[in-house]
Amino acid sequence: MAPKLPFSVCLMALGAISFLATGPGCTALRLRQRTTHLGSTLPDLQYQQVLDNLAQFAENPGALPWHVNLREGTTQVTDSLSGGAAVDLGPPTNWLPQLFGSRTVVAQWGMAPVIDPLELKLLRVAYRRAIGINEMPDDDTMQDLGHELKAQVPINPDLHDESDLFFEYHARVNVSYPKFVESVVTTNSEEVVAPPEVPRRDRSPLARDVARQIKIIERELTQISTGWFTVGRWCDVPNGAPFVGRHKTVWVWVDPSQQESLTQFTLTVLKLSNLIKDQQTLISPGSVKFSPGDRGG
Repeated sequence: MAPKLPFSVCLMALGAISFLATGPGCTALRLRQRTTHLGSTLPDLQYQQVLDNLAQFAENPGALPWHVNLREGTTQVTDSLSGGAAVDLGPPTNWLPQLFGSRTVVAQWGMAPVIDPLELKLLRVAYRRAIGINEMPDDDTMQDLGHELKAQVPINPDLHDESDLFFEYHARVNVSYPKFVESVVTTNSEEVVAPPEVPRRDRSPLARDVARQIKIIERELTQISTGWFTVGRWCDVPNGAPFVGRHKTVWVWVDPSQQESLTQFTLTVLKLSNLIKDQQTLISPGSVKFSPGDRGG
């Protein structure tokens, strides 16, 4: 006659069956909660690095900014359950039930630090303007940025057709290549972003698109305001201040009524920190890598 199972063993078996029945739903619920929680930390992280940089420039306007772009967030929840029993055949027969359960939770952000000199120059201008220094990038910086941006424009059918028409037209009206070079601006020109006083106003389609992007960047920089955050010492920070940054002994904080200004400045910083991408990441819909050019080739 088989020995009867003790009540505790039966109870553990029922618990294990119940866990296995409800475990997947519980895991899915926990995964959803962790994913939502991880995603909600993104704005706080963006605000924090901006506030810490503001404190750094308030302490030393000649500093070099730092910034990390957050990418590839990962959330993972893994549940496992195992059980068994140690049996002493006796007599009398004794049972030692065993039940093991574990949960592993992983939540992380992948970070890519900004190391491109042009992006760091533009971020430096942005932070210096925020603390009240009225400056803009010099012409050489904007020309270098224009040459970098031309490689970021993916070729589409409209740009390809427009480029063909542009070069066909100038092949008819310009009898020589030197005359063509004197009359138009392309992204191969030394000055992609020609100043207004330069008479050469006829730009290639790609050069016009690059000039448009440069104009947007300049507008974003000129719209940076100051006076929406306060600089002081640790003892000056109001209790419960929601937006606080620190560098060494300098603290900055933003009143909740000025959060809109903080948000706008943070969005500008994010745009400037993502201007220049690896050319190899530009992939056409057919997954074929390419190098953009004025003629779409």
